[in-house]
Amino acid sequence: MAALVTLTTDFGGADGYVGAMKGVIARLAPEARVVDVAHEVPRHDVAHAAWVVRTAWREFPIGTVHVVVVDPGVGGDRAEVVVAVDGHRFVGPDNGVFAYVAAHHDGAYAITSTAFRAPSVAPTFHGRDVFAPAAAALARGLPERLAGPATCLAGALPWPALAVDGRGVVVHVDRWGNLITNLDAAAPAVRIAGRTIAVVATYAAVAPGALLAYRGSSGTLEIAVRDGAAAAALGVGRGAAVEVA
Repeated sequence: MAALVTLTTDFGGADGYVGAMKGVIARLAPEARVVDVAHEVPRHDVAHAAWVVRTAWREFPIGTVHVVVVDPGVGGDRAEVVVAVDGHRFVGPDNGVFAYVAAHHDGAYAITSTAFRAPSVAPTFHGRDVFAPAAAALARGLPERLAGPATCLAGALPWPALAVDGRGVVVHVDRWGNLITNLDAAAPAVRIAGRTIAVVATYAAVAPGALLAYRGSSGTLEIAVRDGAAAAALGVGRGAAVEVA
């Protein structure tokens, strides 16, 4: 079975940046198959990228290499890393993009080996010159430990993956304006922006225009407006406080 590499970036589709990364992988690991997860992550939005990765990675087969390049600190002090988690490998900057997936990782390695990097690395395009070559090396069968020395991940997000003591935050706002929280889904109701909202099974349980909360596809509580946008209706966004009622 050909190696599988996924790409998640904030590069969009108007420039050649994604194409350049795909070209590197095709040149260095022609047997690899590349799958685009998302390239419209808001520019520089590390937390958004982290959520995209969280929701997608387990749907891919064991052995997949996941490349994530949302990297506002490119060329700075943050490390370039390979992280092993449950038979998957993640490649990207150590800036928080792996905060949801790497809490109990099986090893993290700085990318320092010449076998995992381009001969010449542009300080502003590590996607092409570090992360794509590293993904290609893994796709060719090189073990992640050969990328470089073991390292401790420093990147983090401002909130935990799961809330503590029933008090959490909105961790993601999707394109429909749904508010995705880090609250455990086992709750009868939630409070946010001065409103108490009952937890129901799905959108069809309420009338059009009504607020609802429900167990989301990622296992945490989400808040929505049927046929509308909860973010706009409540006037809140990512980072807003929410608690079990």
